[in-house]
Amino acid sequence: MKLTHELDAARKRISKALHLDTLRGVARERRTAREAPLPEWVIVYRTAQGFCCMYHDVPVDFSEMLDVQIWSEEMDVQTYFIGL
Repeated sequence: MKLTHELDAARKRISKALHLDTLRGVARERRTAREAPLPEWVIVYRTAQGFCCMYHDVPVDFSEMLDVQIWSEEMDVQTYFIGL
């Protein structure tokens, strides 16, 4: 019984000395970062009046490049520009 307590105390001291709790937290964060869904890609093209793209089968029109950038940040999509 005494051996069990001594081993448990030794394990706790080693864990504290090696900062294993911190390493576990970092490993957990990296795992969740890898599991994050990849953002969608949207092709944005230049039109006579500004910019346009198709997002979930719905056309989205923009008057300026800044509008496209703000929209892509809000919708969490990656933009691929053609025809600029």
